[in-house]
Amino acid sequence: MITRLYIKDFILIKELELGLKEGFTSITGETGAGKSILVGAIGLILGNRADTTTIREGAKKAIIEADCDLNGVLGIEQLFEENDLDFEPICRLRRELTVAGKSRAFINDTPVNTTVMKLIGERLADIHSQHHNMLIGVAHYQMSILDTLGGNESLLEEYLGAYNAYQKAAKELEKERKRIEEQAKEQEFISFQLEQLDQANLRSGELAQLEERQSMAQHTSEIADALNMLISFADSDMEIPGVVQQIHTATRLLSHAAEHYSQVEELHERLSSLELELSDMIREAGGLLDTIEVDPSELAQIEERIDLFQGLLFKFKLSDSDDLIKLRDEYRKTLDNITNSDAYLKELEKELTKKQDVAKALAKRLTESRTKVAKELLPPLHALMKELGIAGATFKVDLQPLDNLTESGADAVQFLFATNKQTKLQPIREIASGGEISRFMLALKTILAEHSVLPTVIFDEIDTGVSGEVAEKLGGVMKRLGRNIQVLSITHLPQIAALSAHQLVVSKEEEESGFFTTIREVSGEERVREMANMLTGAEMTEAALANARALLARNK
Repeated sequence: MITRLYIKDFILIKELELGLKEGFTSITGETGAGKSILVGAIGLILGNRADTTTIREGAKKAIIEADCDLNGVLGIEQLFEENDLDFEPICRLRRELTVAGKSRAFINDTPVNTTVMKLIGERLADIHSQHHNMLIGVAHYQMSILDTLGGNESLLEEYLGAYNAYQKAAKELEKERKRIEEQAKEQEFISFQLEQLDQANLRSGELAQLEERQSMAQHTSEIADALNMLISFADSDMEIPGVVQQIHTATRLLSHAAEHYSQVEELHERLSSLELELSDMIREAGGLLDTIEVDPSELAQIEERIDLFQGLLFKFKLSDSDDLIKLRDEYRKTLDNITNSDAYLKELEKELTKKQDVAKALAKRLTESRTKVAKELLPPLHALMKELGIAGATFKVDLQPLDNLTESGADAVQFLFATNKQTKLQPIREIASGGEISRFMLALKTILAEHSVLPTVIFDEIDTGVSGEVAEKLGGVMKRLGRNIQVLSITHLPQIAALSAHQLVVSKEEEESGFFTTIREVSGEERVREMANMLTGAEMTEAALANARALLARNK
């Protein structure tokens, strides 16, 4: 439950610190005084969307802070652990809004995002407003009621995981089907292209080798001249020794010299190595000279092969011969996929069926839980509706199976309502009046509170459209609900306010700088006067005060 509320610079509130108590608390005040400001502030610390226009004019920052007693809140400690938050039995929630447009959230002084704050807030309090009265006609909201009463939270999470896996598999199958269909349309074309590439008998690096051989054939004379020049180093006669002979002679002389002058030894070794290297080079040159001659028929074959490569590169808009090999392999893979597509699709279909079966089994469990809840809901709901003055009304949960799975399972739900036994059951939004919906929602919230063990429920003018005896019955239900949980109810009806254990009065006060909203708890004679004001709305009289005292006394 919420034990303390601190509000600063929020809408018309300058600064307010309010202690909230157990049981049923009514919140009253004249229209326009700012009762809903309190609800808006609580909504923010529960994770609702922030609006910087709610910052009080002239202020730089709005602050809303609430202390909450977490004792007895089911699963809350685990939720703190899952979100890496330190758990304390008394938790402090805090929101800050700045004029710069920033919104910051804190739990026990630890910064969190609003998603985490909302997760925590959903376990702490529920705000029921006129918006919720409209929601009662929405199928998704109706389904959430059944799931809350059925305790289907973990089952829903498991189902949603299975459903998403099924949907992903279905999309993958459809994607592959379309891809294979498109490929099948091009099968003949791909086969033709592959045949052409296969006939080319492509080898990696072949084009570079061919181009090198062609270039050699086109420059045979230059290459021969260079090789012959090297080979000529070995030529010598009696008059002029060749280069090799000269080096050999110098090597021998250096060898003798090294015997008498050791520093010459290094020169001898280097020259000796040069002699050996040069001899090897001359031998290699001789061998290469025998290979440079290219037969004209061979050259024609080389040029024909190069032309084939160049033609293929141009046709397929590629720049490297190895890319032709990659393209050929891709074509083969594509054709193999087309050939084996039936088996591949059958595997995907098998996997899809498996995932669908898992989702269906979980959906069936959801259906069973919802069917059970729908039956169990009727007796207490009809009893509460009778207590709230709509005894002749009939309510039914129409749960119908769906042909396909959805995010919420395999069910369609519709809340049906009839104002009396003589009228036909129809969708609740179409048949029920505003006052009837308010009472119906109070009955639902009462049952939900009993099942969800929610610490705090806040009713924002749920009494719209009711008065007199019916209002007193609404208050009676809230009072009874307040025995188990904290109930805060914004009301303009004295019959409801009189039944509350505590009463907060919202008023608007004028100062030099403008109007400001204040909230205070009233008790004793001050509460009597407030009740008298609610009863008459006119000049305070002894009769009004007597009526107020009688109303409060009757409802103790």
